[in-house]
Amino acid sequence: MSFNSRLSAQRSAFRTGYLRIGINTLGDDLNFNLTPKQNIFDGRYGAGTGYVFEAGRLFYFKKRSAEPTLINFGLDWTYFSLNYNKMDKWNEYARSMGGSEENVSGTKTAAAISTKLGPVISLNIIEKLVLDARFQVAPLFRFFDFNYEQNYGQSNGQYFTFIGTGAANDEDFDGESVKNRISFGVATSFGITIRRKAFGLAIDYISGKVNNYYEASEGGLSTTSGKEKIPAHNLQLKLSLTL
Repeated sequence: MSFNSRLSAQRSAFRTGYLRIGINTLGDDLNFNLTPKQNIFDGRYGAGTGYVFEAGRLFYFKKRSAEPTLINFGLDWTYFSLNYNKMDKWNEYARSMGGSEENVSGTKTAAAISTKLGPVISLNIIEKLVLDARFQVAPLFRFFDFNYEQNYGQSNGQYFTFIGTGAANDEDFDGESVKNRISFGVATSFGITIRRKAFGLAIDYISGKVNNYYEASEGGLSTTSGKEKIPAHNLQLKLSLTL
């Protein structure tokens, strides 16, 4: 047996560094009986299936050994998690309201970056097969580029944008600036990974709220604007490479 073969055979089942890539969903389906503002404030983003990429490391408290052992535990720190979705279901909403695709503008981008940290418990089920179960807290930044406008100013008008106006007496507020387009929030994440040696499958559910600027009008009523804590949850399914 070569040196590399012996090293591979002796390696602990509890590997540490990881990369994950896969798909994710954002929020719930649109409700055509609600206004755009009501949909967004209810966490209904009209987003299609998107993508996620993560990198992180498991920091085990118990010394890892090549000898078979049942359980290990520690911290799972996802250094960064990148998420991207397209809010592409709003065209159907517009048509159902008697409008067209022209009522939806912006790049329809919903993107987020976060870091996640929390406890993990790993079970070495059999041979090199390991199950990780984790709970993490995730500070995150989220960006939306989406506008909906239909019959604006009329009695049946609808309008919503993530570009806010700030305080009434703040003449220097720039709703288009990057810092005012990016929202911040804290989410919780529950996940499991089943892996054999380097390869595995991970699933995570992330739930929390982000504090967004917005401006909206509903049914021709007066415009409302400001900041709102909007729910945002993700369900992620990822391929995992444990290094």
